[in-house]
This record gives sequence, structure tokens and C-alpha cells, in this order.
Amino acid sequence: RATQLIAMGIPFIATNPDATGPSETGLIPACGAVAALLEKATGFKPYFIGKPNPLIMRLALRYLNEHSENAVMVGDSMLTDMRVGLESGMETFLVLSGISTRESIKKFPYRPMRIVNSVAEIDP
Repeated sequence: RATQLIAMGIPFIATNPDATGPSETGLIPACGAVAALLEKATGFKPYFIGKPNPLIMRLALRYLNEHSENAVMVGDSMLTDMRVGLESGMETFLVLSGISTRESIKKFPYRPMRIVNSVAEIDP
């Protein structure tokens, strides 16, 4: 049904481009994998409203009445979490307890400001 709606001109909006996500049994397909399938089937590219689109962070900061200088992005994804944090002007912490590894960081042209093994290592 999604391919039909997209072909009819209904906006193709997705949350994020993550191809996989962690689960108790290992990595599983995530939103980006489904979006790629629909893009291939329809020829239409999705508009990602969530991470790494800085719009979502600007809206959240505005809602909280905060500035990016006073915010920190903590996440496990270089593709979405670190990119949106950097593009939004936030301090970034990459947590290695999820999908990213020290080796996978090398694939990206940008770097997180800090790398930690788990959120327990972050001082408030």
C-alpha cells in the first residue's frame, strides 16, 4: 500500500536513514532499510524528518527554550546521532554500547567530540 500512496503523490516521510538497529538478538532492519526498499520500488526519495535532519533538534531546543550551546547529543550512531548533534551545534558523545565501533568511525568525514564505552562514563 505504501508504494501506491507514494506513487499517488502522498509525501514520502521517514523518521531516519538508519539501515539497522540493535535488538536482543543482534542487528535488525530499521527505518532506513524500509525507506530504501520503498525508494527503489517507487523512484521517490524519502524526506527524513528525524535524525540527522537538524530541524528536529531545533524544534526540540525551541520547545525546551534552550540553546544548542547548553545541549549535548548522546547516541550510538555516527550516521544519525553524531551528525545531527554536530550540525545542530551541540557537544557530541558517541556511545560504543550500540551500533558504532571505533573502527566504523573511520568511515565518516566527521568525528564526535567524545567517545565513551557507555553512558555510565559520562559525568553530568
